[in-house]
Amino acid sequence: MKFERAKESDLPVIGEILAAAREYLRAQGLDQWQKYAPTAEDTAEHFRRGEQYVLRDGTEIAGVCAVVPYEPAYDRIDGAWRQNGAYLAIHRVAAAPDVRRRGVASALFYGAEALARAQGIGALRIDTHEGNLPMRGALEKNGFIFCGTVTIATGERRVGYEKILKGDGENVMKESENRLTETIVAATGNAHKLREIRAIFADKTVLSEKEAGFSGEIEETGETFLENALIKARAVCKATGLPALADDSGLCVDALGGAPGVRSARYSGGGDAENRALLLKNLAGVSDRRAHFSCAVALVCPDGRELTAEGRTEGSILTEERGEHGFGYDSLFFSTDLNKSFAEADEAEKNAVSHRGRALKRLEELL
Repeated sequence: MKFERAKESDLPVIGEILAAAREYLRAQGLDQWQKYAPTAEDTAEHFRRGEQYVLRDGTEIAGVCAVVPYEPAYDRIDGAWRQNGAYLAIHRVAAAPDVRRRGVASALFYGAEALARAQGIGALRIDTHEGNLPMRGALEKNGFIFCGTVTIATGERRVGYEKILKGDGENVMKESENRLTETIVAATGNAHKLREIRAIFADKTVLSEKEAGFSGEIEETGETFLENALIKARAVCKATGLPALADDSGLCVDALGGAPGVRSARYSGGGDAENRALLLKNLAGVSDRRAHFSCAVALVCPDGRELTAEGRTEGSILTEERGEHGFGYDSLFFSTDLNKSFAEADEAEKNAVSHRGRALKRLEELL
């Protein structure tokens, strides 16, 4: 996602996002933005002054905010700001309804931080409703400190937060992104997959779902490997507040029209042994035994970023099982790259050419 100044053509969408945010606040029982709602005139004025910003996700707007150089209401506070120098004030923070609670606020804060650093400004300030706990949680998560209460222009009381900025401003966005992905939750209950992910991402702290405190069941309703990977990663990221890495993969056999495909793990309704037995049964007497493993991986971050990659490895289906290593269909899959079954290969050999290994390495390159 990209944080940038709004274009004039963005103004109607910004208005829609702010209106939806107002309704959301009302549904939460908060009077914030109710008596005095953000208006189109306010947005247009911020735009004219170069203060209106958007968080763009491809062609869509994921979030909006205004960043202003001075807020008169902050001249007086029941409490104390942490520093008395120049600051930028962040106003009218809102996420598009379909991406709410997916780290959009954090990404907007990072963008404002980059602006401040580029101008040599050492602090950010913002106010919000005392009862707006999701926003207050996002502020505290992103390094803002509660400083006291302020009275805004409408006469309403709000809680004021401030963040003191440190470090190299030119690299703030990159540093923030790197921090977000130092610890990753592997969104899988499969110990074999977890070991493979940890081997490839050896420079990261990779937590299991249990270690991250996640124990829910995720229904894989996608029709493609990528859809299922995103479903799992989004669910675990939302539940844990940490970047989540998920994969979905399967065996695709040419003579079976690509089956078992996304149903690879559920092919027979039983376990791995039953799946392999059904595959051999369905290929009995079939000469064309070409097949490939396909994998899609997705990394979903709390700031709303989503990275995806895919990998594939070619081979054929044996007429009988070979090898003692691996899992799933490995003992039946003869790898074209290795000239042996995946179950005959050691872990390092398999990771070098496997569909999951290739997808994870492509994702690592994106990171």
